Amino acid sequence: MRRRTVLMASVAAAAANPLASAALQAQALSGYPDRPIRLILPFSAGGPTDTLGRVFAEQLSKGMNARVVVENRTGAGSTIGADVVAKAPPDGYTLLFNNLPHSINPSLYRRMPYDTVADFVPVSVLMEGPVVVLVGANSPFRTLKELIDAARAKPDGYDYGSAGNGSAAHVSMVQILAKTGARMNHIVYRGVANAMTDLLSGAIVSVNDTSTTALGSIRGGMVRPLAVTSPARVPFLPDLPTVRESGIPELADFQMSTWNMLLAPAGTPQPIVDRLHREVRAAMRDDAFVAKLAELGNVPMPEADLAGTRAFLVSEMERWRDVMNQAGVRPE
Repeated sequence: MRRRTVLMASVAAAAANPLASAALQAQALSGYPDRPIRLILPFSAGGPTDTLGRVFAEQLSKGMNARVVVENRTGAGSTIGADVVAKAPPDGYTLLFNNLPHSINPSLYRRMPYDTVADFVPVSVLMEGPVVVLVGANSPFRTLKELIDAARAKPDGYDYGSAGNGSAAHVSMVQILAKTGARMNHIVYRGVANAMTDLLSGAIVSVNDTSTTALGSIRGGMVRPLAVTSPARVPFLPDLPTVRESGIPELADFQMSTWNMLLAPAGTPQPIVDRLHREVRAAMRDDAFVAKLAELGNVPMPEADLAGTRAFLVSEMERWRDVMNQAGVRPE
């Protein structure tokens, strides 16, 4: 422990001394990793982030030749788990596997326990997948247009559920409602599994879910998919129309996907960040791993270097700030 503390202090000091920096940066990578790496998943077990995060942890452990231990730290739209990483020692042993809410939360919460950009190193983008609009198998609604027409005819007369404010399920429906002028009540659940329970019982009329977890419910016949948010139909649900194909003029150009990203605490030595980045990109080129992603309705995101990854996060923050403003969603 003392060795790591001294080393991290030395690396920090080297930032102002270019002559010593190269040697100390190399020293930071020496022996890394020599103990398990903690991967923080900021959502509940069984949800899409948990599902993909555990698949990724297994793959990363192979590349790093070290055990990657998954830890679920849930609550507050992923901010609790993210805060754990923001305040962790920047030594490469505590990492964050987060998704879309990481870029949305600054637009939802007036006070954040961390700075979304300054307190993290975005290591790499990972995978992305669409969102599916779902109703219960016994629902009277068979198309997205029928659901939206009903919501227009009876404003606030229907409830939809999501795994939390700022989740992909939430913001995808926020956009659909804002563009069409329809109004439905948003019911927040602690995890998508709880929302699905109420959907099946008829307590709520609709749930948007990522393809990662929606596919099991669809294939099991428990729910009826109405539309997918991707710009084109997806191979794992080839007969399901896109939101664009719903026959609703206001949604003719609609598209959305959720994504995942690996982040480390700010101040993590550059050689460690570079090593993690290389291992992520190697995973995204591994045929067996990509096949697993496809089974979960996901594909690798286009490759981006470290600067491009940070730029992507900033652009997503700006994009969702505009969406939230246009939809009238105000920070809590």
